[in-house]
Amino acid sequence: MGHVKPIGWYLKEADSLITSTFDNAFECFGLTRFHWQLLKNIADNGEIYTKDYYPQVARFITPETFQAIIASLLDRDWISVCNDTCRFTAAGADVFTEIEGRQKHIREKMLEGTDPEDYAYTILFLDRIIQNLKALPQVQP
Repeated sequence: MGHVKPIGWYLKEADSLITSTFDNAFECFGLTRFHWQLLKNIADNGEIYTKDYYPQVARFITPETFQAIIASLLDRDWISVCNDTCRFTAAGADVFTEIEGRQKHIREKMLEGTDPEDYAYTILFLDRIIQNLKALPQVQP
């Protein structure tokens, strides 16, 4: 395998490439990876409550960016918002199908040459690292 870089390099490189690849694929719709994630959550759950959803993405986008994403989807009439609950409009549900097709194609290409077990083990491995690091006591300076 040659020279192995630190795990952080691989994590950051993968995340950077995932973001840029999906942003590029969604560019023709004027969307980013974060628009996609919000739309996917609505599709999976029928609706999202913004006050519950934002904390899940808060480490990646600012409240202003989150509100801009909501506003851009409202402006296109792809979602409706009532009492902080987002749902698809008929137009949004239709366009989601097309966007999802692009996402699935890229995901297939991204995972080409891997097995479902590879993915499952990688998730378990990364989760173990996360849990181990969270369990460490905070060192005071």
